[in-house]
Amino acid sequence: MFLKIISIIGSLTFLSRILGYIRDLLIAISLGASFVSDAFFVAFKLPNLFRRLFAEGAMNSAFVPVVSEVRIEKGIRESNLFLSEIISIIFSFLLPFIIILEIFMPTVINLVAPGFIENNEKFLLTIDLTRLTFPFLLFVCLTSLIGGYLNTLSKFAAMAFTPVILNLSMLSVLLICIIEVSEQKVTAQILSASISIAGIIQLVWLIFNLKKNNIDINFRRFFFTFNFKISTNAKKLLKLFVPAALGSGVYQLNLLIDMILASTLPDGSISYLYFADRVNQLPLGVLGIALSTALLPILSKQIKSDHKESNYTINHSIQIGIIFSLPAACGLLVLSETIINVLFVRGQFTFQDGLLTSKALQAFSIGLPAFIFVKIFAVIFFARQDTKTPVYIAFFAMLLNLVLNLVLIKEFFHVGLALATSIASWFNLLVLFYITKKKGFFRIDRKTISVFFKCFISSIIMSIFIKYLHNTDFLNINNFNSIVNNIFTLSALIIFGTIFYLILLYFFKIFYLLKFKTGEKN
Repeated sequence: MFLKIISIIGSLTFLSRILGYIRDLLIAISLGASFVSDAFFVAFKLPNLFRRLFAEGAMNSAFVPVVSEVRIEKGIRESNLFLSEIISIIFSFLLPFIIILEIFMPTVINLVAPGFIENNEKFLLTIDLTRLTFPFLLFVCLTSLIGGYLNTLSKFAAMAFTPVILNLSMLSVLLICIIEVSEQKVTAQILSASISIAGIIQLVWLIFNLKKNNIDINFRRFFFTFNFKISTNAKKLLKLFVPAALGSGVYQLNLLIDMILASTLPDGSISYLYFADRVNQLPLGVLGIALSTALLPILSKQIKSDHKESNYTINHSIQIGIIFSLPAACGLLVLSETIINVLFVRGQFTFQDGLLTSKALQAFSIGLPAFIFVKIFAVIFFARQDTKTPVYIAFFAMLLNLVLNLVLIKEFFHVGLALATSIASWFNLLVLFYITKKKGFFRIDRKTISVFFKCFISSIIMSIFIKYLHNTDFLNINNFNSIVNNIFTLSALIIFGTIFYLILLYFFKIFYLLKFKTGEKN
């Protein structure tokens, strides 16, 4: 069942990432790596930073365990009423918050991208674009909350499909702009507006899925009722939310610091980091998000009934993470330049832009396994309604990231920012792992250790194999005159590398993972 859930979420996330790549390719073609693209990516990132704070990060990590508890103890009707109440609270808070930031957007941009002030045109454009994208925050937060509720009912597909809606909306606009619009700034403005429109469509989609599953929600609570009395469960949620928000805020502050520092670098630096991160996000999104999304509601139930069962589920989640994340990290490290050239180098995005982006991708790929496993280990705390411990750990990780940023940016520029992020994530993971063992939340078994070493060795051997094929000019991989040939040769390298890796896994006899079921020993 667990593997099925991961497959559903992972497949839809993979579809979203593929559409996202096509979207980013069209952005690279139309905007390149320029001051316009830098302005757009700041406008795109800012509401998403708050989204992860108010919705997908803190709110969901606190909301899912509490609403699961309400449904188990009081039934589906009470959990529906609880969802209505939380929707009302979020709506009542976010609407004035967004209005205030829209008014004071010049000050906001001055804070998050101080390097843009030197270029008045770039600064003013960023303000305009961010004002267009920022309403997306309200819609996506409500979407995430409803999606989290559907996940607790094992209705994972609806929420997993929402990123597809966003990408399809942006793709449609980009295709029209490439054909009909020649001005880069106009394209960026239309694209920014499409993001907020996509947020509305996402919300409507999940409301439809609520009705489809006969979930009765009082949507009149979206509006101000001037009734400031909240339930005991809502108070409990808010108590959990505050430390979770601080923890998520620390992580978002990391990203914000990276953006602030990148704004002081030459034009295109923010774009290099964005495109590199997007490629790195493919395995992270497909695997990390799928595992953590499926794991939270399952662990929330198992922890209350059977500690051994939950420990078994955690170990096998880690094993699944290992078997996929290690080869992905090695593959991105070895093929970074080739991947970026094949994916993005065309139109306004030059070969030099591709080279600078590939170096950032190498730095991000070093931290890929850590990015994935931090999501898993954080869930262990969230399922126990412990949102405080990850805060403390994330805070020290943020301090380390900041120090490394200041040190590495001098020598490595934007690559130093990416490398600092990876190192800080490994620190975060190691401390989370230590605390879970110390508190008795998790006990690593021998199979997990065995899987790690076998997959590590297999990934290294696979990397050597891929590197050999690459260096021998296999299938003319370095000939970038033909887009079709480039795509074919890169795909061939990935396929051959995957087959070689699977052969090694078969040799090491760890295919039992494909039969994994939560709480059931093989």
